[in-house]
Amino acid sequence: MLHILSNSPYNISMSSLLSFSSVFDDLICIQDGVILSLVNNDNSKKIYDNFNLVYFLQDDLSARGLLTIAKKKRLILSNYQSFVYLTAGHKSNMTW
Repeated sequence: MLHILSNSPYNISMSSLLSFSSVFDDLICIQDGVILSLVNNDNSKKIYDNFNLVYFLQDDLSARGLLTIAKKKRLILSNYQSFVYLTAGHKSNMTW
């Protein structure tokens, strides 16, 4: 499953996100979801441990001034074409 985090991680139930995911799932952070790149607490560590891969949409990071931080953290950056491939490559998705 592909999980799409479009809301700030401060505005959703991170425990619900974790309970509906598995290590076989991927997560892509878009829109305000890219704020996850700044979060450094127990929940964010669980996110990275609980998902197969965690992607961040590069244009949304750039629009929020977070691209440099994401590159320093060596996060997986995605463009819109990759986002389409991710969506098409998963049988189902869930938006948060």
